[in-house]
Amino acid sequence: MKTQLSLADRNDIDDLQKYFAQHRRVQIPEFLSNDSAQAIYQALHTQKQWNLVWNDNGKHVDMDYAGVMQLPRAQLTELRRKVLNQAEHDFQYLYSNIPLYDIYRDKLLPGHFFNDIYEFINSASVLDLARSITGFEQIRFADAQATRYSAGHFLTEHDDNVEGKGRLAAYVLNLTPEWRPDWGGALMFPESSGGFCEGLYPCFNALNIFAVPQRHLVSMVSSFATKHRYSITGWLRTRE
Repeated sequence: MKTQLSLADRNDIDDLQKYFAQHRRVQIPEFLSNDSAQAIYQALHTQKQWNLVWNDNGKHVDMDYAGVMQLPRAQLTELRRKVLNQAEHDFQYLYSNIPLYDIYRDKLLPGHFFNDIYEFINSASVLDLARSITGFEQIRFADAQATRYSAGHFLTEHDDNVEGKGRLAAYVLNLTPEWRPDWGGALMFPESSGGFCEGLYPCFNALNIFAVPQRHLVSMVSSFATKHRYSITGWLRTRE
């Protein structure tokens, strides 16, 4: 039986609104009911098929994660070399994902729980809460992907500002029950001076929302990390 997804009850809306207005970002603790957070985590944790995604000189590349892991060592080494070489001087990312928006829009997995997740993220209760906290009344829908960062995965600095996308804010719903700060995988907001003004490590069932444009990155997950960093991420947008 599928879990009926729901938000947690809260009485801190005023504080969240004030923090977002001042900092253009906010972390909302205990965003979902506990049963809902656990259900989504279990769906991601037990999911076998993932894509490995990266940026090939401006082109988004999706590869079957399991298939990539079965490549000969020389091919894996060359792929990683190519990814890291681009990261030295250009925007780059490397992580596993499940494109929830595409699955829902194109009816790729009828009846799957992933569709329930997408519908919930776009429910009136979630979007109304996002509008209330951010003050962005123009929010009309949220796209979504599930992400899994493992050892060696990262997302380099960028600001999410893509013309024509209608992105008002980005969100990250953290779904990692156990995480150590020395495993990396932090959502970082760098200052123009070169220091870091804030770093948010994965905190189970916490939703991070930040206005677009805003410089940010996800620090590389340590080679000795023994868990995956799971999340649902996307943008709150004016239109599809």
